[in-house]
Amino acid sequence: MLWTIVRREITSNILSFRFLLGFLIYFSLIVTNLFVLTNGYEDRLQSYQTALRENEEKIGQVTRYSEFGLTHLLKCDRSPKLLSIFNEGVDKRKGNTVPVAHGYVPAVAAHHGSDNPYLDIFSSIDFTVICQVVMSLLALLFSHDAISREKEAGTLRLALSCAVPRPTLLLGKYIAGMVSISLPLIASFVAGLLVIQFSPYVSLSGSDWGRILLIFLLSMFYVSLFFLIGLFLSTLTDRPSITLMFTMCVWVLFVLIVPNLTVLLVKHASPIQPEEPYKEQARDRWKQYEAEVKNYYGKRGVEGPLDHANFGGVGARSGINSYDSGETVQVSGFENKDGVPFAEECYGFKENLRTQYADQIWQIRKEYLDKNPNRQSLLALNISRISPAVVYYNAAAILADTDLRNFWRFMEQTRQYRREWIDYLRDEKIFSSHRWFTTEFGDPIDLSRIPRFNEQGEDLSNSLQRASLDIMILTVLNMLFFMSAFISFLRYDVV
Repeated sequence: MLWTIVRREITSNILSFRFLLGFLIYFSLIVTNLFVLTNGYEDRLQSYQTALRENEEKIGQVTRYSEFGLTHLLKCDRSPKLLSIFNEGVDKRKGNTVPVAHGYVPAVAAHHGSDNPYLDIFSSIDFTVICQVVMSLLALLFSHDAISREKEAGTLRLALSCAVPRPTLLLGKYIAGMVSISLPLIASFVAGLLVIQFSPYVSLSGSDWGRILLIFLLSMFYVSLFFLIGLFLSTLTDRPSITLMFTMCVWVLFVLIVPNLTVLLVKHASPIQPEEPYKEQARDRWKQYEAEVKNYYGKRGVEGPLDHANFGGVGARSGINSYDSGETVQVSGFENKDGVPFAEECYGFKENLRTQYADQIWQIRKEYLDKNPNRQSLLALNISRISPAVVYYNAAAILADTDLRNFWRFMEQTRQYRREWIDYLRDEKIFSSHRWFTTEFGDPIDLSRIPRFNEQGEDLSNSLQRASLDIMILTVLNMLFFMSAFISFLRYDVV
């Protein structure tokens, strides 16, 4: 009995105009956008590889370690995420290169390279956005009249009079509707994957295939929710036109209004406070640093670290901003080499102290970030979870490695890299070595041993664990609306 109903409903759906329309929309949008976003990924990957080469070339130009303090900062470059082809998330919106120095703790990221400006119109349209907007709408169009249309036509009473149980009829309509929606989606998705495979820059690993499969299944789960919403509303009305009006209101509310209204409300309810007081605290700390260095020199009866060494030339460049500090110095033509050990001692104290103050200033800046932009972002995300569209998009972004927390993990890795860099400088006693400020003594620095930044991605199990809350929300909503449709249909008047 169930499969008879399923076959009848599938045949009816496939022969309908909306099925043909859905197939054309799916195929054109999904294949076109996967093609465009694949090209965008290729451009960003080439830009990333160019940035890596430029960083290595810049490191190769260094002749003394103090250059790393200001003029030749080490860089941490964030690789473009392969699955941003399916869900861009914040992968393009956030920066992708971060400077690192012992006098500066990374907190923000800048952008290197640029995408094709003529493709920017596609920047917010990806596979998950298509599912989020178009597929949810089409699911409602398939289900809004599943019950009310048959009642209006008189076929519902005829079907139930033939001893067809109501639960069986409802379940058959749900299965048939999901199969009808899935067929054009699967065909379009497979065609899009074939387009991606033609790219010489795309090489999908086993983990990538697992993530793609999970994103697809999650998308079907999301579509199922909206199909059940339409099915439930169809059991509340007697006319398809009224059901269509209610379903459009629900769709506009959950997909368009709530996500945008939430951001607006959070901005007004929890505004970002001015950053200037925190910058002022940071500037005061740097003044304390300079006073402590000056006091150190005063106790030794000098005004600078090189006062005991007669030298022919010196070139120095220093800078202190709100949150960062650095100095590059080059000394040449020593006449009194006996003063070099004193200079080494002074620079050892000064640069180690700079590192300590940079850590203190990071705590000031971290307090501002945690209380303002980061807090606002998390608050907006958590409140917007009342919309299943946001829940779905966030879970897909986590599985694609393009969510906000993934970017924060990258920033934390840059700070860990800075700690590795400082440990290297201290272990090699570079701060208190003439290699910090001069090349006079003929022993070139060994650049091959300098630690390099290596971004670590999140494994699939951890991503799935982080996405579990959003997946659970979608599961509960599916069960809730299926039960609501079931109970409502049991009470539905077919006369």
